[in-house]
This record gives sequence, structure tokens and C-alpha cells, in this order.
Amino acid sequence: MQVAALYRHPIKSLLAEPCDALEIGPDGRIIGDRVLGFRFDDTGPPDDTEWRQKTWFASLQHSPDLASLSCGYDPASRRLWIRFPDTDAPIEGSIDELGDRLRIEHRFNQWYSSLADTPSALGRRKLPLRLVGNGTDGRFHDTSAGLATLHSRESLADLAKAADLSELSELRFRSNIAIQGCTPWQEFSWIGRHIQIGQVQFRVRKTVTRCLATHVDPQTAQRDIDIMGTLTRIIGQDQPQFAISIIAKNPGTIQIGDEVTVI
Repeated sequence: MQVAALYRHPIKSLLAEPCDALEIGPDGRIIGDRVLGFRFDDTGPPDDTEWRQKTWFASLQHSPDLASLSCGYDPASRRLWIRFPDTDAPIEGSIDELGDRLRIEHRFNQWYSSLADTPSALGRRKLPLRLVGNGTDGRFHDTSAGLATLHSRESLADLAKAADLSELSELRFRSNIAIQGCTPWQEFSWIGRHIQIGQVQFRVRKTVTRCLATHVDPQTAQRDIDIMGTLTRIIGQDQPQFAISIIAKNPGTIQIGDEVTVI
């Protein structure tokens, strides 16, 4: 088995940033992953960077149009860019410059406020959305543990077959690591075990329960496939599960092509 693709998600709920390598920090989290987020104004001050549930943020689960945005973040220079679907030129700036942060916030709110059926449009949350996060600490995962996620392309292919599709984009599952060379759903048998990837050893914690975010096509930003129903009704799972959560036991680097060994 080997690593086929690597991804990080600098901004919570925005599209993945493909990477040739991922750095694991001393805290066991992927450097540059889920380090920023756009949080609703009524959920706390901008300097509050503690973990909060996804409903406090602009979230793909509730706002599929977020899939139409692309973004990137360089942890070294601490510069962020976001490209919106209505323009070719991205907005970019330093997250350490207040003026840049406010400019990025303003552009994001300008775009987001035009969307229908968002939590703010339905009166459940209040705008503006604030850009939160220090760009270093991965605080904005779906769980407070900040776990990385992994799936196999064999499981992905089996799920596509169950959905009567020739292929299925792995980007909709927002995993950090995609591997190949195993049997479909084999990764589910690793719960409680350790795996070695490159320089890093991980402990496999649990399977990942999926939500409406997986129904969104990352290319069209439209809900198009009932992933949860396919996992339960067609594949026969009790709960819709895809991918596994893993926690690093040591810092280091993992790269595309690294061997994956179950210990």
C-alpha cells in the first residue's frame, strides 16, 4: 500500500489544497490544515480561537456554494488567497496585517451575503462572518481532537459503483490522505491499530461519520449524490461511514508514494 494523494484544507469548509507532502507538527496535527475559518458574528469575538462546532462557521454542510471557492495558504509567509467564482483574480494578503484580514473578510461577506438558504439568510446566524484563526494552530476541524483522515481509493471506487457511477471525486470527502493498494473498506479493519506512513506513525482512532457536505460535487458546487443513503441503504452500513480518523504519534513528513504499513 502507498500514499496516492495528500491534501490540506487551510480554511474550514473550503476546497482542498493538493500537496506533494504534509508536515506533521509536534502536536500531532497537520501543519496548515484547518488553521482558519469564517465564523458568524454572533458566535463570539474574533480573537476567540478555541474549537467550536461547525454550525458556528460558514460550512459546506449548510452552504454548498462554498465548494465553488478555491484557496491557498502558505504557513511560511503567512499569506492567504481566495478565488471567487465571479472573478479570475484572487484576493490575497497577509493574515498578520489587520488591513489585509479586513479586506479579505469584506470580500468574503460580499459574496456570501448574496447566497440563498444559508444560516444567515434563514435568520439562524448573524453576519458578518469573521476570519478567525492564527494560521498556525489547527483549531477548526470537525472534532476538537484535530485528527487527520485517510481513505483508500479502493473504497472510493466501491462507493462509486454502489452509487452507479463510473467515478467519484475524493475531494468531496475532505480527507488528508488517500492511499491505494488495499481491498475496499480494508482501512475499517485498522481501528485501534497503528500504521506507519513515511516518517510518521499514526494510531487509527475510528471511522468517520459523514454529513451533507459529502453530497456536494466539488466541481459544480451542487448537491448531486445521496452519499449517506448510498452508504446505508446500498452498502448496508448502520451509519454512513467513509474514511478513518488517525492521530500522529510523532512529528515528521509524509509524501506521495510513501509506503503504508499496518503495525
